[in-house]
Amino acid sequence: MKYYIFYFSLFLILFSSNIAKSQKSVRDSSITIPSISINYGYHFGFGDIGNTYGNNHAIGSEFTLKLKSQFILGVGGEYYFSENVKNQDSYFTNIKTANGNIIDNGGLYSEIFLYQRGFNIQVFTGYQFSKWSPNVNSGPFVQVGAGIMQYRTQIHDQNNSAPQLKDEYGKLYDRLSNGFSVTQLIGYRHMGNKNIANFYLGIEFTEAWTKNRRSYNADLDPNENLQHFDFLVGLKLGWMIPFYRRAPQEYYY
Repeated sequence: MKYYIFYFSLFLILFSSNIAKSQKSVRDSSITIPSISINYGYHFGFGDIGNTYGNNHAIGSEFTLKLKSQFILGVGGEYYFSENVKNQDSYFTNIKTANGNIIDNGGLYSEIFLYQRGFNIQVFTGYQFSKWSPNVNSGPFVQVGAGIMQYRTQIHDQNNSAPQLKDEYGKLYDRLSNGFSVTQLIGYRHMGNKNIANFYLGIEFTEAWTKNRRSYNADLDPNENLQHFDFLVGLKLGWMIPFYRRAPQEYYY
């Protein structure tokens, strides 16, 4: 999954280049604007994901189609990453020594680090209001989306020397979870008159109903409820690349 954002963005660039053919101006009237964006977000975690990982960062990409009617359609994804893994003492309880260490294949203590990794992919729709803006193609907007969220604990063996955590064995401890998610975004989109500064800023809310997908978790109680409710609240900032030809300047002599 670590390279999906690059390939996703490349596809959208090629796709969008075939959409935008006519000459248009954002300052004159509401127009259809296809665009791709690269975004960054910082999320505060609540619910089960907050109890397990806390806050996280996100980078992502979106394809957005803002119609003349001011309705919005799009598809996008975010990649989650964080070093905030809580309750680390609860990991590897069945393979740790009495003092809480893991012995590697050389008889030494392994250096094990835990990270959060995940993603959220969604399709969305919304509406943009042409208020408090320099042109009718900018303004406050609201979006709602639906998709799939997935996350896990990435286990990093510093010296790659602990056979207990290699390959399929590591999946016994990563707590892989995924499920249906819904997202709401409230923000402001700015389309520059000179097609230079195009960005959006907003507050994002994500709710997900996820489930642990491992058939066996070596260090969890089999009777533990592995159904989760996850809630993220965050700030999101995106830089947009619109695809349309600017209308020619008029000169008078």
